Amino acid sequence: GLWYLGVAFRLSAMPVPQEINQALTGEWDIGLFETPVKAPMQFCYGCCCSCCMTIQQRCEILDVTGEPYVCCGGLFPCGPLGDPQDRNCVVLETCCCPGLALGANRYMIQTRFDKMNTACDDCIIWFTCLAQCAVCIAQCFIDVPDGIEMCVDCLSMIVSGCMLAQQQHELEIVKKNGYGGPNPNIMGMLPAPVQQTMAQGKPYTGTGGAVVMGAAVGGAAGAAAMRPGR
Repeated sequence: GLWYLGVAFRLSAMPVPQEINQALTGEWDIGLFETPVKAPMQFCYGCCCSCCMTIQQRCEILDVTGEPYVCCGGLFPCGPLGDPQDRNCVVLETCCCPGLALGANRYMIQTRFDKMNTACDDCIIWFTCLAQCAVCIAQCFIDVPDGIEMCVDCLSMIVSGCMLAQQQHELEIVKKNGYGGPNPNIMGMLPAPVQQTMAQGKPYTGTGGAVVMGAAVGGAAGAAAMRPGR
């Protein structure tokens, strides 16, 4: 019962608040349910070992944004949960609240890299949430058939795998092209503690960003010098 409730809380937290979602303009490079075909390895990794992939993905997000680690990506900015902590705490966060950790990754990617959910994305996420809640509540009153529980578990695994793969694919693009910092309009709509954390970030130039920077400083020669392998 606690597992289902945790998953339900996880998925219900994933869509960003409506007022923030309306300010997002960027689109995901691949759709949520396109990941099994367009990012099969990442999808399988997310399905079979979501905790490991969630931890790895959070560390990469922090590396790209240069932000300090804050529990659940700042979704609950109250008390010590809103203060920077040792990055290793992400392991404890993910093991104790795997769903919230996954949701925090998505929240960070959407608000830092300006990626909006489509109506279809929200429907998929909310349907999975409601299915988990329905099974959890039904277990309090009746003996839910194992087949139904397994179907809902499979649905949750598939959606989690799709989300992690979609997010990882987007993260790889940002790592390649560089990160110039969050959109000021989006940042201004977030809670004050989250804004403070984001302000501590150090933009990651990435491979493409390094080439652009080299060109700006030294023209063609500078750009060539900044290319990998030189």
